[in-house]
Amino acid sequence: MPAAAQSADQPKRGGTLVFPIHMGEPNTLDCHAASTPGVMWRIAPHYSTLLQLEDDGTIKGDLARSWKISSDGLSYEFKLHPGIKFHDGSALTSRDVKVSIDRMRNPPPGVVSMRMGMYKDIKSVETPDAETVVLRLSEVNAAMLNLLATPYACILSAQRLETDASYPAKTVMGSGPFRFVRYVPGTEWVGERFDSYFMAGKPYIDGFRALTVSAAAATNAVISGQVHYNLRGLTESQIAQVLASRADQVNIVGTGAAGDLLFVVSLNTTQKPLDDVRVRRALLLALDRQAGAKAMKQLTSANVIGGLSRPGSVWARSEQELEALPGFGRDVEAARAEARRLLKEAGHPNLKLRFTFNGLYSYFAVLMADQLRQIGVTVETQTVDSLSLAAVKRSGDYDMLFDNLPEYLDDPSVRLGWFLPFKTNPLNTTRANDPLLESLYDQQKREMDTARRTVLVQKMEKHIVDNAYVIPLYWMEWQRAISKDVGGLRSMPSNFMKINLADIWLRNAGTR
Repeated sequence: MPAAAQSADQPKRGGTLVFPIHMGEPNTLDCHAASTPGVMWRIAPHYSTLLQLEDDGTIKGDLARSWKISSDGLSYEFKLHPGIKFHDGSALTSRDVKVSIDRMRNPPPGVVSMRMGMYKDIKSVETPDAETVVLRLSEVNAAMLNLLATPYACILSAQRLETDASYPAKTVMGSGPFRFVRYVPGTEWVGERFDSYFMAGKPYIDGFRALTVSAAAATNAVISGQVHYNLRGLTESQIAQVLASRADQVNIVGTGAAGDLLFVVSLNTTQKPLDDVRVRRALLLALDRQAGAKAMKQLTSANVIGGLSRPGSVWARSEQELEALPGFGRDVEAARAEARRLLKEAGHPNLKLRFTFNGLYSYFAVLMADQLRQIGVTVETQTVDSLSLAAVKRSGDYDMLFDNLPEYLDDPSVRLGWFLPFKTNPLNTTRANDPLLESLYDQQKREMDTARRTVLVQKMEKHIVDNAYVIPLYWMEWQRAISKDVGGLRSMPSNFMKINLADIWLRNAGTR
């Protein structure tokens, strides 16, 4: 359907949206403790956030109907929509917002907040009345609105937190557009429209079914038309299969540009000899990025070369600037010679390391084993599923770990916030506590001028690469197939856009 015709469509009510989830079972149902889209695809439709990010990068209100920022940038006042209800019928007020934000920035004993370090500038949360929330900041933070718009920043029920020990890690109850119906591990997650949702007329669809499937089955479901869209990026050959089967029924989106997902190999700085920067730098220098990208293009849509900021974004380096960083130059033989010298100098010329990875991405394990072999490093691979990988991350029992930087949006306070010291940031699987890196992070988030902030961001990026905390692999080119029956979803530049499903509707409004 031409774009002009689609834009003239009017949303229709009815029907059930169906999509596949290929990342295994969720290790928690607590959005504040979650670290993967596999969790959020399931639970985000059940919760609300203070703000939301649109697919064009603009901020819009969710629970907040309006907001204002003080001239000094240290006070944020939000007015909530009136009459918001949780799914159990209780009222959502400013107290619930305060308790939820406090839980993220300063979690009580036993509670995990994966993004605690990102919210440290919030000094206090005030509630002058039931519909007003005021954040007081200790320092200016250029990314504050973006941080409040992340889907992980769910607003929970304060009352339920006080009375139900299983909430929210094991039970679901929010104020989002869909009420939780059932979860059958290995089969499906189901939600239905919440008729008392505070946004009039929404959601449009009656409900959704998230099918738990393998990666191959997810692709086959798109090809056969059993689902409305895919969440896993498609390769060129898979797109050809989709078009051969359903060219008149789908739109292919996301081609020709890097998406917001960067895969990395995280190097555990608490494990010897990876506590030695010479060893980490040697591993970084081993990768032939150009040859690897060509090989990966046949196997995965994660094949775009780039630094730690998304290629094409305002924060990214030019190709020439990127190639000046260690591990990104085109003289691969010179880089590998330097890598072998560093390993010899560090006393590890015949190193053996364990690489732990999610079995969904076995081709990257093959790539790393081949590339590190070129500098005399032997790689022992350890394949785990999504649940086990989460446990491995918590334990720290790994040398090298397949991971990714936050894929929510381009803002460096989110993307590079992953590198904040491990002592306050469990997302950081390098387990490094680098005070200079933290200082550079703080400098960039306080700078409100984009050009000057970009200089600081790139300085931080260089520090991370020079210290080889991670081996950046490839950015995802999000090529997806979306059924032409789906309205309200122009493209899918991120796994986290339109994730609460409130704006999505079905043109035929038919169930599956």
